[in-house]
Amino acid sequence: MDFALWTRRSVIYMVVVSGLAITAYRLPATVGFSVPWSIVLVLGTTVSLVTGFKNSQVFTRSNEALHAFSQITASSRMWSSLCRSFTDTATARQLIHRHLAWLTALRFSLRRPMPWESQAKVVNIEYRRRRYHVQEDKSSLGNELRELLGEEAESVLKSPQPAIALLDMQLTEVNGLLQSTSIPTQVYPELMKLIRDFHDQQARCDRIKNNPYPRQYAITSSIFMIIFCTLLPFGIVPVFADMAKLGGVLGPIAIWLTIPFSALLGWVYMSLDLVGESSANPFEGGANDVPISQICRDIEIELRRGLGETSLPAPLAPVNDIAT
Repeated sequence: MDFALWTRRSVIYMVVVSGLAITAYRLPATVGFSVPWSIVLVLGTTVSLVTGFKNSQVFTRSNEALHAFSQITASSRMWSSLCRSFTDTATARQLIHRHLAWLTALRFSLRRPMPWESQAKVVNIEYRRRRYHVQEDKSSLGNELRELLGEEAESVLKSPQPAIALLDMQLTEVNGLLQSTSIPTQVYPELMKLIRDFHDQQARCDRIKNNPYPRQYAITSSIFMIIFCTLLPFGIVPVFADMAKLGGVLGPIAIWLTIPFSALLGWVYMSLDLVGESSANPFEGGANDVPISQICRDIEIELRRGLGETSLPAPLAPVNDIAT
């Protein structure tokens, strides 16, 4: 039902175009007007290939984004374990809370709107307003960092890249612990490897966020889709008009069957294109995105529980079965 509501505009479009095709076919001035079915067939094959290529590339981008956050989850657990095992309680708490602040800064950075993203489209604005929300819509980076870092948050917020600033602070802290012999020499390279991994995973996420799916392919796919779906009813209408000549029960209404069948075929093609377009940017806050807010909240609960804290944030439950 949700998917039908989300894609209903494609059905409306196809119904209107199908009505125009029937009208053009039956008007005295243009009686018999149609588009040769061979042209529609060739164009439909082209659209299928282009859409399949686009959706394949989009799936690769989304899968890479999910893999990056899976690696962040694993490295976060190791970071927490090393900090709790080899540093005193106060230092471990500071290092872990600063890491949670880095996760917070990262997800706010990834949720910022970009000009090429699809959430600015009317269909997505309406669906998001009615069906779900993301955590970043209800809070702010400043408030969340102050809860985790206290006064230290102000210097982080002044940085143009808070997430990078937090990783630099972690690096400085770990170097200080080594110099003061507060951690074993053998643990130092492990902590450094984790910081490097956090840098690597952030770079992967930033690359996906800041570099869209090539617009020449996306625009070409959408243009081909509109052309095909517009011509489709004009190619189908003579098929059903010929059915009327056979007589029988369907005779008087055969030509009107152009509307439901064109709407069905057009809906399939346009829905595939819409799904691909809305999944091309897996961090923008769409219903098909990687649920980074939920992932980061689960990490926060796990790491703070490891510190022995009892005042924990509630898990982020799916909103209308949509993980955010």
